[in-house]
Amino acid sequence: MKLRTLLFALAILGTVLHSAAAQAKNKTAQVDAPPPELVLSGTSMQSNEALTDVIARKPEIPLGPQDILKAYEIAMSMVADKTSADFSVIVQAQQTNQITREQAEYFLLQSYQMAMMQYQVLSALHDVLKHDIDEAAGQQARQSLKTTSADTVLVVPFTGSVSAYR
Repeated sequence: MKLRTLLFALAILGTVLHSAAAQAKNKTAQVDAPPPELVLSGTSMQSNEALTDVIARKPEIPLGPQDILKAYEIAMSMVADKTSADFSVIVQAQQTNQITREQAEYFLLQSYQMAMMQYQVLSALHDVLKHDIDEAAGQQARQSLKTTSADTVLVVPFTGSVSAYR
């Protein structure tokens, strides 16, 4: 029994070592592909700056509605953080006697009003887009209900038929 277990363990160990050695050989044999500029440099075509710009650019994936909602939320948070930082700078300037108390009040009020306007605009844009998303989802649900109800067939037997008396 122990001999069978020992042979089984050796077989598994040999298989693992063999596959590990094969993977190590494959890793050293891999070569990175040359950049497109190097491949295209040997051609007889003249250098085209527009082509190199196209090759260098990475395509941008357009943002979806959920991504834009998240961007609005992040921007609202950033407005609050910036306003807080502005307040602390103004208060510190007043405490070190760089500005008077009246100037500090004026700057604090201006900063607050600017932040409130920015926040309200972002909040309104967020609410409008959220409403549009919810409305589109509701229409999609209603459309799916209409298609499923249109596919349903209702069979009603006649009152005089034999199956009606069964």
